[in-house]
Amino acid sequence: MGETLVQTDRSLIGLLRAALSLGDYHQIMNDLYEEIFGEHQMVHFPLYGSSADTLLEGQTNLTDACLDFFPDLTDKRVLEVGCGNGVQSMYVLTNRGPGHVTGMDLNPNNIELADRIAATKGLSNISFLASDAQDMQGIPDAAFDAVLNVESAFHYPDKPSFLNEVNRVLKPGGRFVMADILMKPNRRSSLLRMWERRLSQNYWFADSYRTAFARAGLRIDAERDITDPVLQGFRSRASWFQNHKIRGRVRRAHIMLFVRAQVFRHVYYLRRICSYHIFSAVKPKK
Repeated sequence: MGETLVQTDRSLIGLLRAALSLGDYHQIMNDLYEEIFGEHQMVHFPLYGSSADTLLEGQTNLTDACLDFFPDLTDKRVLEVGCGNGVQSMYVLTNRGPGHVTGMDLNPNNIELADRIAATKGLSNISFLASDAQDMQGIPDAAFDAVLNVESAFHYPDKPSFLNEVNRVLKPGGRFVMADILMKPNRRSSLLRMWERRLSQNYWFADSYRTAFARAGLRIDAERDITDPVLQGFRSRASWFQNHKIRGRVRRAHIMLFVRAQVFRHVYYLRRICSYHIFSAVKPKK
């Protein structure tokens, strides 16, 4: 279990305070998942498959929905940008047969955790590095057949630079798949902007992405709005915590209140303010 959570975040106030800071939020979600389920999980939204899905199965459904846009990844080189704790990168490695997966994240604590989980699982042909999605230091040109980015780009303030970097590191003919939370038209407010700045949320409109993809030299060949099945995935949360490992009645009550608050926030955003899209794009061959 993460030491940060054990030492400083046992109270409900500590959990709620962490939810107001992006770095603390990711740290606490990693620690909470390990405490609740006994292992680390992907840290992104669930996609509905069935009402009996666990949280991890719902998250896996979303990952698979993205991966299905790629051609056969057997023996290919894959880059996941914004890999977080690395669990999704490890899923790609073990389920799609690439030759090598590289996970990249801005947060060095996430990279340290990803390295530790991969070592525990005895995985090879996977590596992790700390770098900025908007300036991918340490990533050579035309190094990857496939680039994946799931629920991370909405944090990036300079999305054109990010897409230019994706074009740079992709091989000609390579594919980029991105799942992101988008701003619905005419839904921005001053209160919302204050909240977004606090959590480093930099939402874009769908048309802004379409224009920026083209300017970066990436040709979108598929786009899917998955807002409704993601909302349905959240509504199926009753089965998520049936086999939890939380010790203590008070501790469980605090965590369940925190989880409900997060689910309410995400559902509110997806119903009123945001949508959730998958984009698939190709770097043309010259």
